[in-house]
Amino acid sequence: MFAGAAHLLPGQELRTFDVYRDGDHKTASGRILSNSWERLGEIKAVLAAAKPEEIQRWRQLEHPVSHKIIQQGVPPFKIIPGDSLVCGDRRYIVQTAPYNPGGINHWTIYYCDERSDV
Repeated sequence: MFAGAAHLLPGQELRTFDVYRDGDHKTASGRILSNSWERLGEIKAVLAAAKPEEIQRWRQLEHPVSHKIIQQGVPPFKIIPGDSLVCGDRRYIVQTAPYNPGGINHWTIYYCDERSDV
């Protein structure tokens, strides 16, 4: 165990999230497909409800959030706003650029909105 390890309560265990990017993609023949999902990979992270202050702050900036997904370290690929993090049958749309507290790459926080209509 290393210094600074998080102590998680029951229900706060690490979950596996599949990361998808929506958009136009080309087939091998050059044909453009729209509304296709490209799987970027997976991350392991903790799912938490956003605090009321965070919900209000992001709503004022026109980025509705309902949850935050907290990953230890940084992802091995770039995650951008609009990407989807899927865990089981729940989908979370990343609303803001990933937040790296302190800029030291120990944690990455994704502010997301849970969506059931996509």
